Amino acid sequence: MDFMTRSIITFTSDFGTREYYVGAVRGVLLETSPESQVVNISHDIPSHDVLAGAFTLAGCYSYFPVGTVHLVVVDPGVGSDRRVLVATTERHHFVVPDNGVLSLVSMREPIARVFSVEAEHYFRQPVCPTFHGRDVFAPVAGALARGIDPSAFGPEVGDFLKLPLPPPKELEEGGLVGFVLHIDKFGNVITSFTPGDFARGGAEISAARLVCGDRTVGRFVRYYAEGEGEELFFLLGSSGYLEIAALKRPASRILNVRRGAVVRAMFR
Repeated sequence: MDFMTRSIITFTSDFGTREYYVGAVRGVLLETSPESQVVNISHDIPSHDVLAGAFTLAGCYSYFPVGTVHLVVVDPGVGSDRRVLVATTERHHFVVPDNGVLSLVSMREPIARVFSVEAEHYFRQPVCPTFHGRDVFAPVAGALARGIDPSAFGPEVGDFLKLPLPPPKELEEGGLVGFVLHIDKFGNVITSFTPGDFARGGAEISAARLVCGDRTVGRFVRYYAEGEGEELFFLLGSSGYLEIAALKRPASRILNVRRGAVVRAMFR
């Protein structure tokens, strides 16, 4: 795989910003790859929330230049026998725990190659069993950014863990059933529906009604400011999924729903 540059490392974690953890990882990144630019994506992923990490990664990775190394440390299995992976797509590298955080990326494009990280001479020594982000993930990401080939870190593997995210299913009475994939900082309810789900059924998004909680949302808009008053509406969000929103109000509270709640798309 011929990448043009490996000068950018993105960093996503559930570490928060109160503790020293982010600073320690960034320090190792810069020590192992001094010429790299380290870009913080988010460190506000809820603790141990692999799906939230997967959603954040999928929402931003593709906008970075070819050859970017994406480091994700949302790792509730730290210190256990879970694998550390280096994965590649046509344009990007990923250094992640093998816990499903690549799930949404793999739904958007093929993961070309995956390697299990076993070459301990790349690790920071001694390795602390409670801080692999600093001692394992960061030096591996730095080495990738320096141009080390992914195959140098360990054997190629043919599998990686994927979260159990069921695709939308067709309803007997017509329409689709999906679920709430994410609730963002504004309270927008991001569903698991994509435009492709509607296209496969020959349906127009604007002709649908979304049913979530005990409410039916029947108005499709192009952008938030097209909403009116206290109404709920739905639109195609920047993440590529349909979302339910309200004008300057948290739709999740209006609907009283959480991630995982059932959402139905009914076609008129």
